[in-house]
Amino acid sequence: MTGAKSKPSAAPESRFKLPKRTSGVLDQAQRELTLMHAEAVLSTATAPYAEDLQLDVVRKFVAEREGFELTIDQYANAVVRWKGGSNPKKRKRGDAPLLAFSAHLDHPGFLYTGKRGGKHHASWHGGVPERYFKGSSLRFFDVKTGEELASAEIAKTYRNKAKELQVELSDFCGQAKPGMFGMWDLTAGTIRGTKLHARVCDDLMGVAAIFAMLDMLAAADHPHEVLGVFTRAEETGFIGCIGLLRADTLGKSIAVIGLECSPKRPTAKIGKGPVIRVGDAGMIFEPWITHRLQEAAASLTRQHVDFRFQRALMDGGRCESSAFNLWDVPAGAMCLALGNYHNCHPDGTIQPELVDWSDHEGMVALMVRAAELWHGEASSSAVMQRLDRMWQRELPRITKSSKRMKR
Repeated sequence: MTGAKSKPSAAPESRFKLPKRTSGVLDQAQRELTLMHAEAVLSTATAPYAEDLQLDVVRKFVAEREGFELTIDQYANAVVRWKGGSNPKKRKRGDAPLLAFSAHLDHPGFLYTGKRGGKHHASWHGGVPERYFKGSSLRFFDVKTGEELASAEIAKTYRNKAKELQVELSDFCGQAKPGMFGMWDLTAGTIRGTKLHARVCDDLMGVAAIFAMLDMLAAADHPHEVLGVFTRAEETGFIGCIGLLRADTLGKSIAVIGLECSPKRPTAKIGKGPVIRVGDAGMIFEPWITHRLQEAAASLTRQHVDFRFQRALMDGGRCESSAFNLWDVPAGAMCLALGNYHNCHPDGTIQPELVDWSDHEGMVALMVRAAELWHGEASSSAVMQRLDRMWQRELPRITKSSKRMKR
């Protein structure tokens, strides 16, 4: 362990306060619960391969509640199981697969690699253009305690022998400790108006949404099992998710709804509601799951005049739902439209990511409703009945015209 002469600079302030404006879907107690989970998760530092503190948040969630079961697999992915309500008679029979919601615990960040030639160095893990690095400020954390150990700036970038991006640090203040990890030196979270600005929205808002949903299902004594899946190292190529799938952690007969924050698109705007994501940059997701999500959204729209949602191809990147589908686990997705993706502001500086708080509340409500309707009869049967009636009505015409055209 080596030391430095001064303490790290003061961290940027955070401010977690519910906006007065709301989508009108969650009641006040549910809104406060949702904010509590968001503050707990966003205030906890993370980086790829350094999700220890986030995993502790997952452990604490389960330890403080009844009716939940925690599994941590060999790659330290976590699965939280709501075991189903206390009255088994309420459980509907059917062949619907077990419902799981998935989010990842990491965000692009730095791993401290030591001091060489009088300079401190760190490796980079995630996707940010290199032009954003020089001069940007970092903050380093103890991987076990979360203590803020040091602050620094990036003096320059370079590549190691494996062509991996490394940074040399300047203005290093604080304590250098082996194993510590770094994040951009930004606010953990500040809500202004209805907008949430945070060093990490992608994908800790998905993590927080799962916690809020599970609490709401438990409060309602939801009769069916539901899983919350928390993966690691998504930002370096779905590594935790691939480990989860290779280890068959989830077992069989399961369907996944992946949660993300995805770069805003012309068809998916910040503040227009949560997005039912039909696909990403490389794949279209499972259609019947997308249909189920649209059913849930339509149900909320009928009940709440203020509820809004969007449906879009979010092709600004790839997400773990693609990995699930490639491993033959049917997966759909929802997301929040995101500004400053991976902290990259259009002006070339590192800035907090940005989502709309009402979009987040709407996504939580949509997740709860999707779980409530999951074991009911899908409206696809009603669509089939309507198509069958149309077929019967038009059958004489197509039959008569077919005879003529076949000659």
